[in-house]
This record gives sequence, structure tokens and C-alpha cells, in this order.
Amino acid sequence: MDSDPRRSETLYLTLDIESDYGRSDSYEILSQAAPFIDWLHAENIPLTAFVVGKLFQQGHSIIDTFLRAGISLGVHGFSHSPDTFGTMHASHADEIQKGMEAFEKRVGRKPDGYRAALGIVSRDDVLLMDKLGFCYDASIFPMRRSHCYDFSGLPKSPFQWQGTNLVEIPLGMLTATLPAGMTFINLLGSELSAFLVKRQVSSLSGDDKAFHVTDLHFHNLFPYYPAMNSLPFIMRLVYQAGSIMGGLVTLRRYVAVLRSKGFVFGNLETDALSLRRESLPVVGLDCFNRML
Repeated sequence: MDSDPRRSETLYLTLDIESDYGRSDSYEILSQAAPFIDWLHAENIPLTAFVVGKLFQQGHSIIDTFLRAGISLGVHGFSHSPDTFGTMHASHADEIQKGMEAFEKRVGRKPDGYRAALGIVSRDDVLLMDKLGFCYDASIFPMRRSHCYDFSGLPKSPFQWQGTNLVEIPLGMLTATLPAGMTFINLLGSELSAFLVKRQVSSLSGDDKAFHVTDLHFHNLFPYYPAMNSLPFIMRLVYQAGSIMGGLVTLRRYVAVLRSKGFVFGNLETDALSLRRESLPVVGLDCFNRML
């Protein structure tokens, strides 16, 4: 890890582990993880991975691979099934509880962090995560996604949910409406994406600069065409273009460019757990009352 407390611009890589392209019944891409993990070690880059509970329940080998590699693990719901996505007005209690139970049974301890499928969380979800003892949630995209959520008024830096002990770590943005996710970085390229991240961080002040999260999936790095070809038309085009224009090579370059711009890389879970809650802004749960 190259994080330095004297430097303010810290970027965090996170990985969501789910079925191939998040909508299939296959997990074939997980067998291609080795080059990515080797690169993390070679570049001394920390990672926090959020894994669907189904893989903990099944005892998938990727869990042991990540634990041996020293990768921090959190929960990414249980199934990542489209029929469970819902909206910011719906409860996802079953996904949260089953995911947590599967993690605890497989890993031998309670999880500290959670990330919801598609970043969709509700007021009830926040209260449930707090009740279950989660320390932080890393689901929120500070933007509006039509018919899913409107978090455009929320902070772009860590905050605490009012009346709870739960800290929220928002995901990073490339622009006001474009998340700093590898799906978009593949399309825009490493140079432009790094420029946009730098511009976003430069627009913040003080401690707000200290957290900027880039999220990725294995299907952003390694294509698996049988699952890709079953996607809805627009999604298929996006991932086809990404497989041609991006991948692990683009991620490597993105990291290299950001380092040249003064960024350091931290462990999201480690730093989330070390945050001083009394210094964080507090956000009320009434934000979930917004119309979609």
C-alpha cells in the first residue's frame, strides 16, 4: 500500500464479485482472476472486494484466493439477481441478511462493510445495516439514476447516517452524472478518465479529497462472450466496446497516470474503519423521501 497520511489525494480500488456481467447464472470469469491479483501484488495496490453471499455459501475457491492474497472482503448482497434490485424506496432486507449470514459462516466473523447491487439502498436498508452491526456502507453513487434512486444531493465524501453508527463511503465520480466505474473508464480511456478524476478531486476541499473510489468488476477486465451475448442490446454494445477498448491494460495505465498526478492508493476497508465519526458530516434519512 502506498497511502501516505501527509498526502490528501487518495484513491481506492474496489471490486464487486458477482455473476458474469451481473445478470447471468455463470461465474466463469472468476477463473481469470490470477493476472489481476498478480498485478495488485506487483504494484503494491490494496483492494477491497464486495462478494455476493451466494459465493460464500457455495464455498467458491475465489474466497480462499482473496483471503490468501490479503484482500479485504465485504458483502455484496446475496444473489445480485435483477428481480431483487428494486429502488431506493424498497427494502432489501433478505439480500442483506442472507449475505451477512453467508459471509459469517464462511469467513468466521461478521463483515464490516456492505455494498448493494447497483448501489440501490433504502432508508430501511440503512437502519437494518446499522442494527446488524455493519460499520460502513459503500453503495451510494452521489447522482440520480432514473427509476432507481436520486442521491444527487448527498456528499461526495464520507458521512454518517443520522441516528446510526453507520458510515457511508460514496463512490467516486468522473463527472456530475458519470460514475468512476471501470465500465466507463474502458470507454473513455485511461488518460481522459484520470484527468476527470483529478478534476473532480481538485473541486473538493480539505478532507473531502481523501476518499475517491473507483469500482470495477472482473467482466470489465476479462470478457466472457457467452454471458455477454445474452445481455440486453444496449448493455451488450457497451461491454463489447469496453472489451475492445479497455480491460486490464487500461486499468494498469489508469493507475499509472493517477500515480503520476500525485495520487496514492489506500485500502478502503482499513481507512473506513479508522475514520473519526465525530468529524464526519451527518446526513438525515429524509433524503430517501425524494421522488424518482
